[in-house]
Amino acid sequence: MPLDPRQRIVSSVPERATVFKSAMSPLGLTFNTVEARLGEDAARRSVREQYSVIFKSGDDLRQDQLVLQIIMLMDKLLQEQGLDLKLTPYRALATGPGQGLVERVPDCQPLAQVLKENSNDIRRYLEHLHPAPDAQYRIDPTVLETYVKSCAGYCVAMYLLGVGDRHNDNLMLRSNGALFHIDFGYLFGRDPKPLPPPMKLSKEMIEAMGGADSQSHIQFRIWCCEAFNILRARSNLILNLLMLMVDAQIQDLRGEHDVLTVAKKFRLDLNNEEASRYFQKLINESTEAIVPQIVDRLHDVAQYWRA
Repeated sequence: MPLDPRQRIVSSVPERATVFKSAMSPLGLTFNTVEARLGEDAARRSVREQYSVIFKSGDDLRQDQLVLQIIMLMDKLLQEQGLDLKLTPYRALATGPGQGLVERVPDCQPLAQVLKENSNDIRRYLEHLHPAPDAQYRIDPTVLETYVKSCAGYCVAMYLLGVGDRHNDNLMLRSNGALFHIDFGYLFGRDPKPLPPPMKLSKEMIEAMGGADSQSHIQFRIWCCEAFNILRARSNLILNLLMLMVDAQIQDLRGEHDVLTVAKKFRLDLNNEEASRYFQKLINESTEAIVPQIVDRLHDVAQYWRA
């Protein structure tokens, strides 16, 4: 398996093949695999597992691959400081300038589909999968915490990298409550949509935490600020890695000015307390932005007619 050399492909699963609703019509493919490192004889006796991938043609996945590697690095840096924000750094591999493979994360749905099927209520979806009648909001507290933590982690990561074109079809929600982002076609502040907010944080996402005045939302803000300051302390590592990739002909990494754009987002001129207040303002700007809500509705209409 090119995405994970530890896995040896045994056969395909044709009944699970699919074509996704997207401009490039990517293919969903599933394979039966075994652990390649076990040796040939042992592999025959090992339990087969299914590994699903998405094959994309027409997209330069080198940019996605870079973003996902940086998210993996951010996740490691946060966990080294004892902060696990339940990120989902799946694998991507560019097999050519305009094609590649993306690992398909199991048990997840686009946030747009979750909202459509649950009357714009993310909590209803989580309650259905993980009911806990005696808990607050009738959801397993661990699942709700995973949701809130993952929202915080991706808000910080997407803000720092200036990821654009954020809509509910490229946000995914796992069955365990973890939210994550996909499709990184626009970076460093570039966005095809007008007046993008600092980060994707819709009112539906906030309501799923219990609302703006809830304890979960307060904790979300605390985790955001804590993650922001942890990554600021290791900003040199992230910026140096981006600088090394400037000559790699990645679509949106066009020169040192793009790296400087990321450097400015770290606000290294502020101390930790000032940086926390600054990030709180960014959260407020994102939740109060009106244009993204209109764009989301227009995107939903476009997806409906495309289907």
